[in-house]
Amino acid sequence: MKHKKLIIFLGICILLVVLFWVFSKSKPEVTYQQQNINQPAPTIIPAKENPQIPASANPSGIDASLSSWNFETYQTLMTESGRKPGIDASTFLEIQKRKITANQIVADYLTEQSGSADPEVLRAFNEVPREYFQYQYQTDHSFADVAYENKVEKVKPWAIGWGSALSDYLGQTYMTQLLKPKASDVALEIGTGSGYQSALLSRIVKKMYSIEIIKPLGEAVSKIYQPLGYDNIETRVGDGFYGWPEVKGGFDIIIVTAAARYVPPALIEQLKPNGTMIIPVGQPFKRGQVLYIYTKDKDGRVHSRKDVGVYFIPMVGAIQKQ
Repeated sequence: MKHKKLIIFLGICILLVVLFWVFSKSKPEVTYQQQNINQPAPTIIPAKENPQIPASANPSGIDASLSSWNFETYQTLMTESGRKPGIDASTFLEIQKRKITANQIVADYLTEQSGSADPEVLRAFNEVPREYFQYQYQTDHSFADVAYENKVEKVKPWAIGWGSALSDYLGQTYMTQLLKPKASDVALEIGTGSGYQSALLSRIVKKMYSIEIIKPLGEAVSKIYQPLGYDNIETRVGDGFYGWPEVKGGFDIIIVTAAARYVPPALIEQLKPNGTMIIPVGQPFKRGQVLYIYTKDKDGRVHSRKDVGVYFIPMVGAIQKQ
């Protein structure tokens, strides 16, 4: 009797083991990825070394994700652009260390805000040397030493002279991702500022145009692209209210980096069918500004939607007189 009970007990145990094995094999595997900005950023393969990125998405020029971007190169290009390097070799190395964390901060932020991070935006952020664009033009000094704030709470805009500012890199990468830029796109920026936003987009799009209304700033920044070899960027000093009507066919992308009281009609007109424009709309120097996304469908109908609350310096020029 005891042997019979033992056999039954062993049979039940074997059956339970078999059922557990079958259940575990049929259950889908779920992987949880912990978001930790203190961990090293994932390896981002430069476009030049990644056959999956088409050549058209890989414009010529400096790629700061490569070892060829070093202090000597930085120093040479700053001098060629008519500016003071402002940092020494050890500070340059500290900047590159912070950039590793900044890459991860951007990836985490875009994923949190949009559900995923566009690999092309991450690539562009990794390739454009932000330290090269951190310059105060009115007082003629570099503030490259603070490039790539490596804590989210420290990420902020920086003054570059004449009331203009270099926007924080989280806002700039977020706006870039909103535009969904493609390698075949022609883009227009209203408000060149430091030149960083146009440089970021230029690493993705076919051609980049940018207009700056502040003459001394626009003239100074126009000199910084050529040393980098960013030859698909064209800038001019002018009033962005009128857009760039000489560009035939208009633009796939328009990005406005100053708060407008309303959307300039010329920008809507110059937006191509299936194009996208993002523009902050609101009163100057007041909270309550909102980032709007405008799209034009294939039939030319314009659609708009609100995105997030923002705070930008005001758009000046003709828009103030209308």
